Formats: sequence, structure tokens, C-alpha cells
Amino acid sequence: MQPNDKHSAGFSVIELMVALAITAFLMIGLVQIFSSIRASYALQEGLSRLQENARFATSFMSRKMREAGYFPFPEHENFNINIGFNFPSVLSGDVPPVLTANTAEGLAGNGDTVEVNIFSDTNCNDNLNPVTATGNPAIGQKQIMFSHNAATNVLQFTCRFGPPAVGANPPTIINNQPLLNNIETVQFQYGEDLDGDGSADRYVNAGNWAAVGNIIAIRVGLIVTSPFVHSMQADDQVINLLGANFAASNQRELRRPVVFNINLRNQTL
Repeated sequence: MQPNDKHSAGFSVIELMVALAITAFLMIGLVQIFSSIRASYALQEGLSRLQENARFATSFMSRKMREAGYFPFPEHENFNINIGFNFPSVLSGDVPPVLTANTAEGLAGNGDTVEVNIFSDTNCNDNLNPVTATGNPAIGQKQIMFSHNAATNVLQFTCRFGPPAVGANPPTIINNQPLLNNIETVQFQYGEDLDGDGSADRYVNAGNWAAVGNIIAIRVGLIVTSPFVHSMQADDQVINLLGANFAASNQRELRRPVVFNINLRNQTL
């Protein structure tokens, strides 16, 4: 029997070229779909990180600063109370202001600094102070500071704590502790109650208040960034944050402003 040449023949060159072209077309489509899914995932991951950091900053800073201005007894007390130190002899009868002298406006768009005074029965680690003769934890002076490290884009936290003293800061317990990464800047404004009705009549920058004792709220502004989205174009958005302009970033990242108010509970009615 003679071999059947018709059935033993393979694909022609044209058929192979058509098959390769179709395969290449399908592969290009699959790569584009994969790239789109990956970019979408990176964008969602970046947005989630932005929201998570914003929530953390809002919660932590509010919890630490809203007790500012607390004093454990009325200003008019003229006798000593055993709460771990003698008042008014230790403080010469003066109630420390809610904001310390370290509260300052950042220059040339740099981050601001805020530091508040609190009298508390807990230390910087939120542990109760030693018990006094009254059976209650001693009251100490606590100073809470938030600042910004422009070199590393980090929100910093400092806490000083110790026995109250006139003209002296408590010993530093936690100094410039990194709190949150990817913070482009932090800005503060201060709500001033001018008519004594317990509500802020205006918000001003540090030092522009009529009297520091009028401050009943702190407005916080942050620019939160996410470095995970490198496939985006450079951000050309100029952000105005509490009156200060922050130029476009040449980094391929997400940038979002976050603004919230902290009411100082011990300063309001």
C-alpha cells in the first residue's frame, strides 16, 4: 500500500503565522487586563491606607489633647490639698495655661507644633501614679506635644510628666516618638471664645489669640500621603490647609487633606 501524503502533511507557514498572531493578540489583552487589575488594587490599597492613617491620627490626637486645661480644683482655692503636692505653694497660686510656650506656628509652610498642659493621675504610659495618703493616685503635670519631622514626613509625639513646678517643665519621658508615617505636614489653629458662651467665635494661628485662656478648641489639619501607588502621574494638586498652601508633589503618590476639631472639654461650659 502507498502512504497517504494528504493525511501526513503539517500546518503551513501561513497557518502558523496566523495562529501566532492570534495568540500574541490574546496575550497582549491578558497583560493589559492584569495591569489594570493590579493598578486598581494598588489604588484601593493606597486609599485604604490613607483612610486608616487619618482615622488613627484623629483618634489618637483627640484622645490625648481633649483633656487639656484640666485642673484638679478651682482656681480660688487658698488652702493646701493633699493630692501628691501642695497647692497653691508649689505653683504660687497660678494655674498653668492650657497651651505652653512651645506651641508655635511653623515658618514658610513647615509643620506647626502644639503642646498642651494637663493635670492627671496617670503618667505618659497611661499608668496610674503612686497612691498618696488619701488613698488616691497622686496628681501630676503632663505636657502633650505634637510636631512634624519634615525630613522623614513623620508625625511626632512627645510627653513630659512629673510633679508640678513653677517655671520648669516636667522631666521628659517620651521625646519625639514617631507616631505616624507618610504625613506631609501638620497644621494647627485655635478656637477662641471671645464672649464666654462656650463656643469658638474664631480660629486663629498660634499667638494670634486675644488671650490664651480663651482657647476652647484646637483645629488639626494633616496632609496624609500614600507611597504605594507608583503607577500614577505626579500629583499636580496645590493643597490649601488651614490657610497655608502646599505645592504639588513630584512623587507618584496619593495626597489627601484631613481636617478635624478637638474640643477641650475642660475649657467649655
